[in-house]
Amino acid sequence: MRVELADAAALRQLKPLEVAAYLRAMNWRKEANLNGKATLWSKTGPEGEEFDLTLPSRREFGDYALRMAEVLRALAVAEERSELEVFRDITTTAAADVVRVGVQTTPLDNGTLRIDQAVQLVERGRDLMLSAACAALEKRAVYARRKPQRAMEYLREVRMGQTEQGSFILTLLVPVPLELKAAQDELFGCEPAEPYGRRVTRTLFSALAAVDEAAQAAAVDGDMAPFQAAVSRGVSANMCDAILGLAEASPEQPIDFRISWSRSRPGAADVPTRVLIAADRIPVVQEAARQFRERAPVDDYELEGIVTRLARSPAASQGDVTVEGVVDGRMRRVSMPLSPDTYSIAVKAHEHRVRVRCTGELTRDGAGFRLQTPRHFEIVDDGELD
Repeated sequence: MRVELADAAALRQLKPLEVAAYLRAMNWRKEANLNGKATLWSKTGPEGEEFDLTLPSRREFGDYALRMAEVLRALAVAEERSELEVFRDITTTAAADVVRVGVQTTPLDNGTLRIDQAVQLVERGRDLMLSAACAALEKRAVYARRKPQRAMEYLREVRMGQTEQGSFILTLLVPVPLELKAAQDELFGCEPAEPYGRRVTRTLFSALAAVDEAAQAAAVDGDMAPFQAAVSRGVSANMCDAILGLAEASPEQPIDFRISWSRSRPGAADVPTRVLIAADRIPVVQEAARQFRERAPVDDYELEGIVTRLARSPAASQGDVTVEGVVDGRMRRVSMPLSPDTYSIAVKAHEHRVRVRCTGELTRDGAGFRLQTPRHFEIVDDGELD
């Protein structure tokens, strides 16, 4: 459904310079200045189609609202969105990247979702942004429960905008500071660093495109390799899980991801502004998430269980210990190397059959598991030894 905007008062609120900034951010080209009364703009679409529009230069013109309505209509056609969505972008992207996550609803739903679906959409949208925030700092296949502090702080900066009709659209506003490129170049003699918020949105859409490409390649070849290669673009098990959760809000329908770059900073030309993940990609994404988690080390994994095996040769400075504890919801044997002092604690725990606890990097070791760099190895309850 394409919603048209016919409110003359709202149309007069649009400022020519703000609209021009929006056009530049969306890769429109100014072709001509029409005697100071208007400017002519053009754009080439993804399929090679040509679009053009005429932007009035002064709000004092009597037909200003009519001309601005024509501008919105042209933009809506070029972007395949409603005029209301475009209007909101122009008025909200002054200092924020706008991320939209759209799921399809049936005609009978009238653009609505059940409340449990809406809650899931918001929660998985949050998870999606968090996965991109982590990837903007460091590319990894899996991010453990303890996320980087900077990524968690970033989430408090993201705002939720008004939902939009047609399909049900979750709107997220990511603050992006004004670029002062020329001034900074003069002062420091180098390109200014890209702000973290923009790095996150750039990473997000690069990773979403990589998920779509990897899912297609993996399905054709029957190989996990495309997803492993996509980790360098920000793909992770966390992002895959977020996409799976979004898909549950609208089964058998595509998920539509779009971004409108902030007008305060030029858009990322090398990143797509729209990614559509079809329903047939979802089972492949699900399997990729499972394999990511199965293969990737888990940082700061806290293991608690019973010491079942001790092994140390007389000449060795450290020993090897096996603890039986819960991994992936099942009792597993996890081996680990321990220093002489810590090994003595393990011996004591083994003798008295008491539980121990430790933290380390959990990795696959053949058919079993191994805890690398174990630390804080301790008996859970010393009172049981009395």
